[in-house]
Amino acid sequence: MKIWVQSIVVSCAVVTAGLLSATDVEASSARTAKVQVNDTLVNTGSLKPFIDSSSNLMIPLRVVAEDLGAKVDWTRSGSQMSLTVNGNGHKVTFTTGEKTALVDGKKITLPSKAQFIDSTVYVPMRFLADSLNIRVQWDDKNTIAIFNEDGKYHAPAWYAPKPPVVQAATSSSSKGSTILATANKYKGVRYVYGGTTPSGFDCSGFVGYVFDKHGVDLPRSSASMYAQAGYKVSSPQPGDLVFFASNSKMQHVGIYVGSNKFISATNDGVTVDSLGSSYWGSRYVGAKRVL
Repeated sequence: MKIWVQSIVVSCAVVTAGLLSATDVEASSARTAKVQVNDTLVNTGSLKPFIDSSSNLMIPLRVVAEDLGAKVDWTRSGSQMSLTVNGNGHKVTFTTGEKTALVDGKKITLPSKAQFIDSTVYVPMRFLADSLNIRVQWDDKNTIAIFNEDGKYHAPAWYAPKPPVVQAATSSSSKGSTILATANKYKGVRYVYGGTTPSGFDCSGFVGYVFDKHGVDLPRSSASMYAQAGYKVSSPQPGDLVFFASNSKMQHVGIYVGSNKFISATNDGVTVDSLGSSYWGSRYVGAKRVL
């Protein structure tokens, strides 16, 4: 049998059929996605990652693997491609059209078969991440997959544009003042893990409670707020959310009050602290605006 070695584009995806039809690809093209490694978006060129008709993410493996520091070797035999990926101390081998692969010599079952379509190989994205033992965050709001290759938590490097505001009843500054007036009413309320009421708050429970009083529904955890709520700002204004992480994990959220200070629920209860303190300053990761 004749063997070719040629330049191809390798992509990865979670798919549910043996081969994607042209209709599948066309139907999914309107739902594009992005891929990020650590803090940097992967330049996929014309091979845009996308979400297929079964809500599975398709991402380009070759460029992603290169950004992850992995090496991809391949050979072609007829309509099949055999590939080997070496990265992060792991070796992965698989062939398009087959349901199994070898990861460090151990046979595993892929979520779906690797595909070879229009000179492009697709494999399940989760298969790539799990095989190389690299954590992946999925930001559904911004449709971006974030590979944490360095083991640290990373915010999206790209945010979906906010829809245009048809009408604003009040300005952001006045809304921020209103938010802070509500927040200040609960100074001194004790800290309770999982608490979401004035009988006791944790950090995200306090923030969620205050904003809910003004018709703003926020995700429950500080990590979800950072990943999904509002949009990132470099200079926080009163009423903006401020976030803190420790050991590469998002752990705390508060409300900026101005003058480099914020209010939040800490182990000492609801209190105002300085962003410039040695404790909070070293953990501060950024601010987001939700008003």
